[in-house]
Amino acid sequence: MACARALVSFLLLTVPLRGAPARAAAPFWAVAELTGDGLGCLRGAPSERVALLACREQCAPIPWQLDERDPAGRLALGEGPQPNLDDPPDHVDDNDELRWMASDAGRRMETSEVPAGIACGFEIELRSPASDWSGWVYAFVFPGNAPRSPVSYVRYDPDRDVIVGARVSLGFQGATPQYLGWRDGADRGEINLLDRLKVRASARFLGVIPMGRDEGDLSTEFVAWRAGPIRVVRRQRQWIRLGWGIHSPTFGSDTYFYRDFAELPVTLRLNFPPTYFFYPITVRAVLDFRDLRGWHLLVPGLPAPVVVGDLDPAVIDRLNQLPGDWFALIGPGVTLLQTLGVSPSLATVERRLLYREQTDPDEPEAVAGEMPGVGYRLTNWSGVGSGVHWFSSTSYALPPDYDPVRFVTELQQPLVIEPHPLPTAAHP
Repeated sequence: MACARALVSFLLLTVPLRGAPARAAAPFWAVAELTGDGLGCLRGAPSERVALLACREQCAPIPWQLDERDPAGRLALGEGPQPNLDDPPDHVDDNDELRWMASDAGRRMETSEVPAGIACGFEIELRSPASDWSGWVYAFVFPGNAPRSPVSYVRYDPDRDVIVGARVSLGFQGATPQYLGWRDGADRGEINLLDRLKVRASARFLGVIPMGRDEGDLSTEFVAWRAGPIRVVRRQRQWIRLGWGIHSPTFGSDTYFYRDFAELPVTLRLNFPPTYFFYPITVRAVLDFRDLRGWHLLVPGLPAPVVVGDLDPAVIDRLNQLPGDWFALIGPGVTLLQTLGVSPSLATVERRLLYREQTDPDEPEAVAGEMPGVGYRLTNWSGVGSGVHWFSSTSYALPPDYDPVRFVTELQQPLVIEPHPLPTAAHP
């Protein structure tokens, strides 16, 4: 009897009871993109005749968008007070970009499933190095108007200046985000989790006269926007009031908002090293959240998450000594994970985490405090020279059960995307 039970146990462990083993899931956040110069016969095609299809039980169109660039190489944004357009518009040019969600990919298409009348087509294979997941998407030029998916993953409300994704919404007021709406699933609408993005810089002019600037000294001019089914792009122009009637050089800032994340890069050009007149320099960038007591915080260097609102001052002091370029706030229905990237020209700048729990206002605020304030402290600017530099702040809204450490590891292994032309002319 014991031998029989052992044999049954062995069979249950080694033989699947039904179907094949579970297939690895697609990276739900990943956005796939290809430029027009890699798509052969699609180049020059009107976008209204281009479709992307994926096959599961059947083959059907998936959401995608064509992001065009104008003759100067800037993304073409057709809405807003200062729009810029491509020439010619709505055609796949070499520097244009096709975007779609990797999670919409499906199985390989059978020859019999290739749409009739197609003379141009590409099979696009996607692979995730972080897992054994792979999928396929098919790009075709149709003889007439191409089929379209009714799905749109993002939308923009220009009157409120709010962009809406799958789990959160992002809203601006002036130069910086001051609204992060979370739909908690309790049928109470959105809850705003964010008071503001704080940016505080301090230095000494010629090493002697103390100076400080904050987000209140940041002026902005809204420029243009464009909303597609995959992402919304919002453009603004900014400069910093330095005093004595002068301001910094103007720098551009495009916000890219996708279904599961938002990217806020800032690019600036310096005509001289930042420490030429000002030193030492300290920059603090902090997301000032409204009451998140009871949420959990995880940062690089911590073996386990800690509880927001219940931290000993000694623990907070230790957090503020940790180097790092990401943090995660794990809530009851969502995980907010934020990363900070910098250009190679800023590699010598020291980045440390900045964490605060306080109820007192922080100038120039009139009310409220930080519960918590989480971000970064950037010091040691002596190695930064003149030229072009950039920062990139990317914030992700993850399912609450998704491991943040695993996610950060997966981010470091981008998708592999390989397009291959199809002999579609053989299947009229």
